[in-house]
Amino acid sequence: METLALGTRLIWGVDALEALGELEGLRVLVVSDSFWMKNGKAEEIARRTKAAKAELFGEVNGEPDLKLVARGVVALERLDAQVVVALGGGSAMDCAKALGWSAGRRVRLWCIPTTAGTGSEVTAFSVLTDSERGVKYPLVDPSLVPETAVLDRSFLTGVPREITVYTALDVLTHATEAYVAKGANHFTDALAEYAAAGVYRRIEAAAAGELDARGDLLMYSTLAGIAFNRAGLGACHALAHALGARLHTPHGKVNGVLLPQIIEANAQEPCTARKYARLAGLLGISPSARSLAGAVKRLCRRLGLPETLKGTVDARAVAQDAKADFCMAGNEKTFTDMELEKIIREVVG
Repeated sequence: METLALGTRLIWGVDALEALGELEGLRVLVVSDSFWMKNGKAEEIARRTKAAKAELFGEVNGEPDLKLVARGVVALERLDAQVVVALGGGSAMDCAKALGWSAGRRVRLWCIPTTAGTGSEVTAFSVLTDSERGVKYPLVDPSLVPETAVLDRSFLTGVPREITVYTALDVLTHATEAYVAKGANHFTDALAEYAAAGVYRRIEAAAAGELDARGDLLMYSTLAGIAFNRAGLGACHALAHALGARLHTPHGKVNGVLLPQIIEANAQEPCTARKYARLAGLLGISPSARSLAGAVKRLCRRLGLPETLKGTVDARAVAQDAKADFCMAGNEKTFTDMELEKIIREVVG
């Protein structure tokens, strides 16, 4: 028996933010970052909720760590918040998800993504970092799935090119990994195919600042999120988590560098190679896993990504952390320590 639960209500289009008025009369904590705090958007979101009482927690800065979440829980409990509204990218949404979970009580969660990348607005995942140890801890729990996601492309207008590129590459990785993950099915395949093909065709226009293209990426990000929330991810994300925590490199950038290598390695499994070939055909390139890996590599090059990541890591330790990462369980191919260490040495220059 298989299941596919679509737990998040999606709101998009003109005046999508008007839906925040549904929170009238409640106690609302808005979780955001310094950018949206400084330009007044976080305060605007708080006003739009028409809350009986609203407070701002705007301390998110980069990937959320355990100390940040602890401070957020204090703010949550001080307000006795009934609803958390996350405004920001994956970091703000991951932090917001962790607050209710850490407080040990059910808190309604609304997400307003301001980058087209993580898909966190529809998933049961949150990734937290122990900055002192350089380790990422995943939270995976159905209670983390947001109640509502408001998709408003206007927030993507001023996103810097670099962030647009990195988050879009994360979407491409989500879709590609979900497509060949152990938990994939006909429904997740349809979502992953549509998202992967769309991102591949629109990412360069989005990077150039075209708002319609950025709005498309926001939709593809959510679709890919629904796909991998059910199907799972794989070795690329497992390695990206382990490397990103050590190199302090943006997650989407690490994924972009790793993805061609993982495609080539995963293609050793015949069933995975066939699916990669089908996906390549949908992207408009020669239908083979090798062609898909090459196309992703050329795309990353056109977008200005390096072929390797800067830094020094212990390949053996990274490989062990990657094997223990929850994403690795979704990968069809079982990697040996030697195979993982080889990939790590190839991508870290």
